[in-house]
Amino acid sequence: MGLSGRRLTVVNACAPFLGLLWLVVALLLHVQISNRIAHQDCGLSGDPYVTLPNGYEVGSHNTYDGYFVAPGFQTDVPTVGPGYVRSLIDLRFSDPYFSGTLLDLRTYEVRRFVFDIRTRTFYSPDPVDQTGRAVEYSDPVALDAFTAAQTHVNEDADSYWKVYERYRHHWPNYVLLAMILLGEGAIACWVWKAWAEYSTQESEVEGPADKIIP
Repeated sequence: MGLSGRRLTVVNACAPFLGLLWLVVALLLHVQISNRIAHQDCGLSGDPYVTLPNGYEVGSHNTYDGYFVAPGFQTDVPTVGPGYVRSLIDLRFSDPYFSGTLLDLRTYEVRRFVFDIRTRTFYSPDPVDQTGRAVEYSDPVALDAFTAAQTHVNEDADSYWKVYERYRHHWPNYVLLAMILLGEGAIACWVWKAWAEYSTQESEVEGPADKIIP
């Protein structure tokens, strides 16, 4: 086996692993591009989110707990807190107001709300507690109500998922596809070149032998 033959063996052995390695690298780059440049999840996360032009983040914890949060703030256990609102059902944004409905887990009731992003002020025209009963977050009734609301939320015309879809960038997916095609294409060209060199060498070896006259 000549030099080209040994090189071909190495290339054939390494190419599948390099192809798999490049897929992993491309996905890791995709995550960083999505998070740091597009300011959204990569599309494979269990906690999807997008960032609106005003800096507010709209997302869903575990794909089942819609929220929006102001820049520099984080969501917490209460349904409403400093700079955030969670347990969303419907959501609309008309600068400078978020408005919609949420499920209050203390009362397991749907409440309308308005949130002013200038002052981060939350207002609801609905009573905080229409039943007079305080319900813990682990209460089965509250959890059943929350599950039912979130299960059907995608069917609502004003679902917070519509806001998520409206502001989600799709160009990171195209960048990922381009990275995969370029990387895998380069590996395929490397394999093809090794085969071409091997075939050329074999032809040169067999050529003189064909000219020998018995």
